[in-house]
Amino acid sequence: MKELDPLTFTVELGQFYEKAKTAGNVSVTMKRMTAKRLIRASKVKKEMPKGGDAVVNNSNNSDVQYPCLVRAVYKNQKISTIVAPEDFQKFQNAYGTVLRAYMDTLKKKDRSKKVKKVSK
Repeated sequence: MKELDPLTFTVELGQFYEKAKTAGNVSVTMKRMTAKRLIRASKVKKEMPKGGDAVVNNSNNSDVQYPCLVRAVYKNQKISTIVAPEDFQKFQNAYGTVLRAYMDTLKKKDRSKKVKKVSK
């Protein structure tokens, strides 16, 4: 899995959607990083990527803001990024732009009607 910065991630995601027009599908997941995940990630990597540190507004634990982990998979290619809380609005706008650009490839799911059996 390639760890990318948020801007490069959106560019790569656009390329995934472009490739998926012909065949395949793209799966995107987002999850909030918690203190436990941050500690586990810091053990795996010696230094945290940009946006990996929790931002504390006050000394209160209720004011802790955690980064967001975003992953995308297309066939056997995987990319991920960690978005800092202060950069999340900018990332969300870029992500929304990519989604709107490739909305035309969506297909309506073909659902067949089930026939009810009459009991005698």
